[in-house]
Amino acid sequence: MEKLKKISIATAAICGLIIALSPHKTIPITNKKLQAISSLENIIDTNKTISINSIKLDSSDNFKELIKYNLWVDSTLNESKANNSNSIIVNKERRKLYLVKNGKIDSEYNVDLGFNPYADKQAEGDGCTPEGMYIVEKKLPPGSTNFYKAFLINYPNKEDKAKGKTGGLIEIHGYGGKGYDWTLGCISPSNEDMDKIFPYIEKGDRITIIKRTTKELSKQ
Repeated sequence: MEKLKKISIATAAICGLIIALSPHKTIPITNKKLQAISSLENIIDTNKTISINSIKLDSSDNFKELIKYNLWVDSTLNESKANNSNSIIVNKERRKLYLVKNGKIDSEYNVDLGFNPYADKQAEGDGCTPEGMYIVEKKLPPGSTNFYKAFLINYPNKEDKAKGKTGGLIEIHGYGGKGYDWTLGCISPSNEDMDKIFPYIEKGDRITIIKRTTKELSKQ
């Protein structure tokens, strides 16, 4: 219930902010509106955020989804810090893979995605790259994968199966760097970048895949 209240506050704050920023209307921003905007900033980013003005406000934007992705990022960073472990965050919108070490972004790499990259994966053959919080099921060295080196993730996980999602064999694997999206749903850095990532990720490590985020993901 508390989460629903926060989401409602966030949505109301953004709507109020959009109206306030409209070039066609001049509406005073009251103390209540400022408090609502402050609440939104705390929900969306407890550390740093990109300016709200930079969020793409098109018909496909779903702010509840944005809050969810930001929470996944926070959870991944906090888990890595608490466990003194490494993990990966993939931002589909930016085609970036971030290597996380001990709760901090260590490095970033360009990746290719599924040939239908922006939607969340629903079924085998849809060409979509899934979104969620996963773990590495298998670490595949050269000779045990068709794509140089790979991490097999546990898609579909429990949450995916509950939503009726199907498919499998989603990996982070090599042979990427083509500059376009070509996989069946996998995430593909170049072989050279896989060489840099491979030593730091093991079976059981966290792999988080998001569509977008307002979190600042940069080396710290």
